[in-house]
Amino acid sequence: MKIGIVGPALSGKTTLFQLLTGASATGHKGGIPQGAARVPDDRVDALSEIFNPKKTTYATVEFADFPSLGSSGELTSEAANRLKACDALAVVVRAHRDPSVPWPEAPVSPDKAFSSFLEEMILTDLAQVETLLAPKTKDKKQKRTPEEQRVLEACQELLEQTRPLSAGNWSADDLPILRNYAFLSSRPVLVAVNLDEEQLQEKDYEGRKNIVAECEETGYPLVEFSGTLEAEISQMDKQEQEEFLAEYGLTESGIARLAAATYQLLDLISFFTVGEDEVRAWTIKKEIPAKKAAGKIHSDIERGFIRAEVINYTEFRELGDSLKNARDQGKLRLEGKEYLVQDGDIINFRFNV
Repeated sequence: MKIGIVGPALSGKTTLFQLLTGASATGHKGGIPQGAARVPDDRVDALSEIFNPKKTTYATVEFADFPSLGSSGELTSEAANRLKACDALAVVVRAHRDPSVPWPEAPVSPDKAFSSFLEEMILTDLAQVETLLAPKTKDKKQKRTPEEQRVLEACQELLEQTRPLSAGNWSADDLPILRNYAFLSSRPVLVAVNLDEEQLQEKDYEGRKNIVAECEETGYPLVEFSGTLEAEISQMDKQEQEEFLAEYGLTESGIARLAAATYQLLDLISFFTVGEDEVRAWTIKKEIPAKKAAGKIHSDIERGFIRAEVINYTEFRELGDSLKNARDQGKLRLEGKEYLVQDGDIINFRFNV
């Protein structure tokens, strides 16, 4: 699962990418920097303190830092095609007024920058749909099912209303058809607004009401952060960070909030394995059965799956942070291969190969 970070020049998107991925941002694919961001999780912190393992591993999300858009957010066909390789998009727009970072052209408020990008996605998809629905010649006969035709016509209607395809009321049967055409506006989108210190304190900036309203209408999560302050925070120890954030009325950094928001954006959850060797968060999609979740650890465990010993993190804490107590009290459940793993489940897989 990969999230593409995109935005106008000097919006702070590369700063955001570097802060999210840190030292892991060393890979490049097709000239695009890529890296993994750790997803902060208090549950992993607590489990690590309880079990004192040799290693603690957090869930991660993959990010890619795409080239800057034009000042008007325009998308070339090449850029659109490259973004379609992503599972979701994080759109970074600028609100800060730092004079040391001059605008490449006339300043653009964050709401207008985001609206321009949203419009570009919609127009890109509309052009694709119109091409697909255009009458074919005898030499190019249509090879489309009635279901595909219906979905494409529904796409056209939605896009002509200047609404992204993610806003559609699609059935479970429609979704594979949408994925097959790889429409850009069908992807989940997160909006990240880069603020200066004063804007962060006042929780206000030009265009804020408009961008909040548009995100609510489209269902896109909105995260406000300050790239300048996040760079400072990244150099502090945990206690200093907490004190610094408290001055702004925050409990966690913008980077932490953004990483967590992207995890939710992709409809991901975590289950945990625990022990003296390692405490680890494993990433899966929601509604995944236990046997398939076991395959995230190793294909042999999935193939030889027998049962899963399960207790949710919340119940584990209530029972005194002890798997022995949970087992003695009959709270460590034995679940079969069809059990749908829940966020926060602590699991020990029994298997035989």
